[in-house]
Amino acid sequence: MADHRTVLVGVETVTKTGIQASPVLRWALRNFVKKGDNLVMLHASKLVGGAGQDSAGYTNVASPEALKDMEQTVEALLREMVRSHNLEAVTVKATIVKADPRDTIAKTAEQLGAVAVIVGRREVGAMKRVLLGSVSDYLAKECNSTVIIVKAD
Repeated sequence: MADHRTVLVGVETVTKTGIQASPVLRWALRNFVKKGDNLVMLHASKLVGGAGQDSAGYTNVASPEALKDMEQTVEALLREMVRSHNLEAVTVKATIVKADPRDTIAKTAEQLGAVAVIVGRREVGAMKRVLLGSVSDYLAKECNSTVIIVKAD
């Protein structure tokens, strides 16, 4: 039996249009994910909740049940995207958590033994990067898995 790789993809949004338009997911499906892989999509945000509450689409009031419902919805969408890329036998899992994305992605990749972590990088000003940090920069330095950074702009 062939080895099944685990590929972790970090995304910024879990709205339907956000997932479908995600340059990170599209790149991963076109260029990296292959037959038999385990695709884990992870969204970690300090503010997670109901859609339509702010520009990111989240509030800070989502119940654990609401997060599980969101995960199931995203998993169904991921299965459709995998099928549309003619990828056979790819399993999908969506995880949505209220947590710091940098630490959460790095720890999850290690726990899963991910062969790669694929994330986006937005062009932001130098001051914002210094003040807020960058998830992709942090992962490139701290993550034990291979980190692939897809330009998200």
